[in-house]
Amino acid sequence: MITNEYGIHTFSLKRKLSYSEIQNIIEQNKCFCCNKGKYNLSFYYQITQYKSQGVEIQLSQSLGSRPSWLTLIVNPSSLLAGHYQPTNLFKRNMDFAGMKLFLSYILKDIGVSEPLKTFKLSRCDLTCNLYYESRADVRKRLEMFKKSHPIPRYSVISFSSYLDFDEKSKEADKHSWTIENQSQSCAFSVYDKTYELKKRHNIKIDEHILRLELQFKRSKITKITKAKDWYGQLIELSEQVEKQQHKFLHRLHMTYFDPIPLSELLDRIDASKYHKKTKKKMRRIAKKANGCVSLAAVRKDCRIKKSDFIKLLGKFEEMGVGGVSF
Repeated sequence: MITNEYGIHTFSLKRKLSYSEIQNIIEQNKCFCCNKGKYNLSFYYQITQYKSQGVEIQLSQSLGSRPSWLTLIVNPSSLLAGHYQPTNLFKRNMDFAGMKLFLSYILKDIGVSEPLKTFKLSRCDLTCNLYYESRADVRKRLEMFKKSHPIPRYSVISFSSYLDFDEKSKEADKHSWTIENQSQSCAFSVYDKTYELKKRHNIKIDEHILRLELQFKRSKITKITKAKDWYGQLIELSEQVEKQQHKFLHRLHMTYFDPIPLSELLDRIDASKYHKKTKKKMRRIAKKANGCVSLAAVRKDCRIKKSDFIKLLGKFEEMGVGGVSF
């Protein structure tokens, strides 16, 4: 049996500034240039002195008419603790006021006079940590996610697609799975958090965690929240984490987190309330899905119309199981 925990892992606040305002911040702080845009018309900087406290600061400085930006990438659990919290999630009953106070202090410390309330919430990661008994269980569940039925207008994004393809990116793809919609307003990632901490941060933990991360960008945030300011939007989102996670998992037909063996799945189908013809189709799907490449391949192999296949996957959910077994 697994346990789960919901909360916000990271959010980003963004504000438009002038070229000279960005230049003043650069001159007053220890920054390093991490990228130069095309034709050297844009420069990207980072201030990392607050990173261990949960805040990474990014600066983009552009010449001409293009805007310049100040971005705060905030890990709220780490910010409130005062040091890096590798697995903790920020929940709706935690200290929002204290978080605002710390962020205001950091802005003042780097020489930014604009008040925190003028920033916009540009990104929020609604997160679920699934705690398993073993690394093998984490791996098993991750592989099941990779077999999810495709969502319209979403595509798989691999590390090797936006990084130089090397052994590191290839290895990272084995331990993660990410899909993103065409408008880039929403992305969903599943990854082995224990592996990521060990490889990227050299941190070893005793828990075996599979992390589900639902990332909303600004256009999506403004659609699902009523508040106009970032603070109110963040409070609303903190109350929606579990709801939004379940809603997205339902679209993937991956709602249920306890995978079961094929033999048990077939027994449950036989004991279900459905008609004999429906049970026969479900048994066929279950057998094909066991060890399959993807549910899309199963549908093609079974020669079932997409609409009918979706309905049959819904039958599995009604039974409290997934169509993919081990």
